Amino acid sequence: MTASLRSIILVVLTATIVGSCAKRAIQTRGTATLSTSNEEYRSFYLLGNLGVNQAQDPSVFDQMVNHIADQSQPQDYVLVLGDNVDAESLRKKDEDSKDKEQLNKQLNLLADKKLNVLVLPGDEDWNDEGISGLTNIEELTEELLDDDEAFQPENACPIEEVDISDSMHLIVVDSEWYIENWDKNPKFNDECEIKTREKFIKVLADAVRKARHKTVILAMHHPLYTNGVHGGTLGLRMLSTPKQENAYLPGVGFLYSFVRSQAGLYPQDRYNPLMNELMEEIETIGSGIDRLIVVSAHEESLQYMDHDNIKQIISGAVTATNVASLGKKGKFSAGKLGFAELRVFQDQSSQVFFHIVNENGDLEQVYAADLFEPKEDYDIASLPAVTAKTVKASVYPKEETEVDQDYEEFYGKHYRRLYGLDVEAPVVLLDTLYGGLKVERAGGGNQTQGLRLVDSLDREFNMRALEKDALQFLKSAGYDKLDADKYFAETLPQKLIRDFYTAAHPYGAFAVPRLAGAIKLSHTHPKLFYVPKQPVLGNFNETHGDRLYMIVEKPDDSFDNAHMFGYNEDVESTDDLFEKIRSDEEYTVDEELYIRARIFDMLLGDWDRHEDQWRWAEIKVDEDHSKFEAIPRDRDQVFARFDGKLLEFMNGAIGSTKQFGNYGPDIEYIKQFSRSAIHLDRAVLQRSSMEDWEKQVQFIQDNITPEVVEKAFNEMPEEVKDEQWLQTQQDLLSRKRNLNSIVQRYYKHFLEFQTLKGTDKDDRFTIDRANGKTTINAYRIKDGKSEDVLFERTFSDDETEEIWIYGLDDDDEFIVTGDGDSKIRIVIAGGKGKDIYDVKNGKGISIFDYKSEENDLSKASDARNILRDDYEINHYDHRKSPANKSTFSLEMEYNPDDGFRPQLGIEKATIGYDRNPFTIKYGVNVDYRSLTQAAVFDGYWSKANVLGQWNLQVDAGITTNNYTENFFGYGNDSAFDKDTDFDVNRVFLQHQSIGGSIYKMGDYGSSFTFGSQYEGIEVEPNIPEYTNVDNERDDYFKAYFNYEFKSIDDNRFTTRGMWLKGDFSFTDNLANGEHFVGVDPSLTFWNAIDDNRRLIIKSAIAGQLRMGDAPLFYQAARLGGANGLRSFRQERFTGNYALNASVDLRYDAAPIKTRLLPLRLIPYVGIDTGRVWVSRDTVSTFHTSYGGGIELAFPGLIKGSISYFTGEEGGRLAFGIYLSK
Repeated sequence: MTASLRSIILVVLTATIVGSCAKRAIQTRGTATLSTSNEEYRSFYLLGNLGVNQAQDPSVFDQMVNHIADQSQPQDYVLVLGDNVDAESLRKKDEDSKDKEQLNKQLNLLADKKLNVLVLPGDEDWNDEGISGLTNIEELTEELLDDDEAFQPENACPIEEVDISDSMHLIVVDSEWYIENWDKNPKFNDECEIKTREKFIKVLADAVRKARHKTVILAMHHPLYTNGVHGGTLGLRMLSTPKQENAYLPGVGFLYSFVRSQAGLYPQDRYNPLMNELMEEIETIGSGIDRLIVVSAHEESLQYMDHDNIKQIISGAVTATNVASLGKKGKFSAGKLGFAELRVFQDQSSQVFFHIVNENGDLEQVYAADLFEPKEDYDIASLPAVTAKTVKASVYPKEETEVDQDYEEFYGKHYRRLYGLDVEAPVVLLDTLYGGLKVERAGGGNQTQGLRLVDSLDREFNMRALEKDALQFLKSAGYDKLDADKYFAETLPQKLIRDFYTAAHPYGAFAVPRLAGAIKLSHTHPKLFYVPKQPVLGNFNETHGDRLYMIVEKPDDSFDNAHMFGYNEDVESTDDLFEKIRSDEEYTVDEELYIRARIFDMLLGDWDRHEDQWRWAEIKVDEDHSKFEAIPRDRDQVFARFDGKLLEFMNGAIGSTKQFGNYGPDIEYIKQFSRSAIHLDRAVLQRSSMEDWEKQVQFIQDNITPEVVEKAFNEMPEEVKDEQWLQTQQDLLSRKRNLNSIVQRYYKHFLEFQTLKGTDKDDRFTIDRANGKTTINAYRIKDGKSEDVLFERTFSDDETEEIWIYGLDDDDEFIVTGDGDSKIRIVIAGGKGKDIYDVKNGKGISIFDYKSEENDLSKASDARNILRDDYEINHYDHRKSPANKSTFSLEMEYNPDDGFRPQLGIEKATIGYDRNPFTIKYGVNVDYRSLTQAAVFDGYWSKANVLGQWNLQVDAGITTNNYTENFFGYGNDSAFDKDTDFDVNRVFLQHQSIGGSIYKMGDYGSSFTFGSQYEGIEVEPNIPEYTNVDNERDDYFKAYFNYEFKSIDDNRFTTRGMWLKGDFSFTDNLANGEHFVGVDPSLTFWNAIDDNRRLIIKSAIAGQLRMGDAPLFYQAARLGGANGLRSFRQERFTGNYALNASVDLRYDAAPIKTRLLPLRLIPYVGIDTGRVWVSRDTVSTFHTSYGGGIELAFPGLIKGSISYFTGEEGGRLAFGIYLSK
């Protein structure tokens, strides 16, 4: 190894170790400023890790609480941030323990001081006791504090919101919920509306988005950012002293602690993959608002980090301390006993104060700083007086909609003209409308711009701009962390998306109320207004006003008259609806009305009908029965005209764009048109048949008359009443006449797959399998008898392919009778509780249930039974359905050995009920090398969960007979002549292989593979003697085990992480019995070395060992251009052992704005070293390469790379272009 390289590696290791080290002393960066303010404020006193150290002198905590009680105001909060007590010690609530005794004292003290306390769970509160342990802690906490709302979130659920004031909003998250092993407890999420991690992220994002005009305080146990132990910064004592957290042994402890600092080996560490997944989502959500303050504990230290619009406060040192550092963004850290106080002022300025217990045992403020400056108020006084009664305005500037004929033919005509057309709209002052409206909060979604308004009766309205926000859509489409105004304004994507929006009729929603009223559907009453900037908008004048808006009622129980949403008891969201109808049979959906609403969607051409587009009015039928009536909302996609040659091409090439139709007499692609609604249809419609759909078609055809249509369309502005306006009416009437055909085609698609479900009570399902028919009935069990009918359905083999039946919670019975030969595949998911199965005909029936539940399958041996504690397969998710997915990848690479190297990969996946994450997957990869005209073909087939949660994979591969590999001879000093033709060192050989393996992907970064393989290798005749190849063909059996652990903080540009791989194999020559063992380990680290985390060092080391009978050259340890030495020929060195290392310095350059998409650039420089060994080797030289390159990407579209490395044998240029879908 060269001296310079040894120095570089030494510097890397030293920087990594020192950068990972921390201390308990107080550390600060920069000069903290603390402003004075006369504004009112709320304090949030942050106490974390109350239960970590039972030996702590209780007087320390008493002193902290007394200080808080003396300083606090009645409206202030004490946030107890988790790890309050070890759940295991509270297995029995009456059991005495030090943990319980300490918690009792602490909470009693807080209660005695009459403080406003919110207690959050941490990982210790969950512990191995899971939900039962957490429930005990929740009950004890609420009992001691005499407050049923003191423990949040409740019921082992993940999120709760607290609306503090007009300027601040508190969101409480149980971060441990996300990283828990959900398979361990069948009752996981039993009491929660949120059943999946994906749903939680959506709910959190919505909560933050709705409060984005405020200062948002996100309280959770685990920090988003940390420079403490869990963030990978360890003290020197931890690296050297044997103790539990570093594997007890000094040497092993050092290695374990060092690796942990890089990779987050422990599931509770910040950069463990599942934890990092959560935090990456939160960081993305937080990047979309101006002021987010995250308050956490977990670390036994005090920290403050400034990440621009996101501030992180850690206060976890109430009873124990540990080390911390300032890291990259730290402003303050201390491993001292103490706590933090957060103050948020009414003007949205905020400050943090840290108090520690000093050496004299007194509480001392040691740090204070401003977090956010006051929010600058909009200058309302400068607003002009509003005197006009009406204003003529357009959605878009007229010049933006003026295009030539060629443009229209290619991109479509849409309703582009209407967007640039001035229409006369009434001018409104919000404080005079509907008795006076005021702004409650920001509204809108990923593309709409809106506000939530409220009147004097607390009735809510939505104010939505007719102009949609293309920049906001681009951010939500994968560019969340970029400044959209900076990188997308005046670009082609913005222009195209704004033009795409013109396919929707800008005033179509105003025609809907009369149409809906004619067929007795609940509906809102949108009204068109010109909303000028005005005082009532306050600071929202910055982004709103001086535009056309729709103002419409928010479906709510405050609007409870029959004309609006029925005489309702309540109005529920779709999630709340699902919870109620599964809780008891007394709640049902008015399926007749829902079918009418869905056919109405088809009539209007409204393709955007996902679950959030619905509300549900609860109508009391009698004392024992409530029925939910559908309330459709958000009709901004009606009468859409997606036309033009571009869309026609995309419909043929992609298929997914078929969802966007061109409004006319028919719906050409009914399956794709209904993609957003079909999951809800299957969840809601449990009892209906085709006759019910036909009945509603007839009702609509009878009641939506030409006169009704004309009156409805007359609600649009006068200016839009042109030929297109008349044509749309005619298209609607023509589509009405064609509804039977449309509905029949949709119902055929709808019926191919069905989901049926019971309740969270005892249910009985009877399934009768007759020839060509399957009848499924469900009843409530009361006193052992079948009582209330849930549904009675009969399915035909000609119409239905698969049915999934969910028993949901409690003790259910499934009885399968009949000896018919039905082809319909049936999945029965018993769910939670003790379920009984009596299956007399199990053909085509699969049963899934929890292994840990006391289920009775003694009479179900004829069915396929899968008992597994697997949350994914046992819980009900209405969006889960069979699916088929296809992906392809196309790459073009170049290197001097292969020439141009196009590579094509095609993969298809079938996703059924039992998935991980697919059910069956197969694919093929083709790799062509231009210089030798050789090709490599690889194929694979995988099946999920063949052995528990282990997947099976079968692989096969073959090369053409002109496939070559390089061989320069054995040893580290094999001969090389750069003037010799490349063909001299090429050996023609053909590979043929087939094998199988099982593998498992863990949630915390690890994966395991066990497999075996047959391989036949045929070499060219007259191969040189120095290759030691005696036979033209050799056949091998190989058994192998692969382990991989990968933990990185960011897939796009990794700034901290570790990737460990270990490949272990045994290979046997089937002809002569010679065999050898192969061991191929590799280890890669990433480390940021600057404050902005844009400059990183990537260091890697890898080895290859071949032990036993000497392998042939093509199985030996080899190094070269594609394997460790980037300036050399491929397979340049061959031996029994190999070792190589590399260090790259990589820089994440600021994106470059282009007319297309932001261009991301990552330039780098690097150095490699490596060598091989053979027996009796006397050469000690390490070969070296050095050079650099650049990686570039239009994210989500295409990637590329180019590099040049040079060394003792010359230089090597390589480049590539990569495209995938």
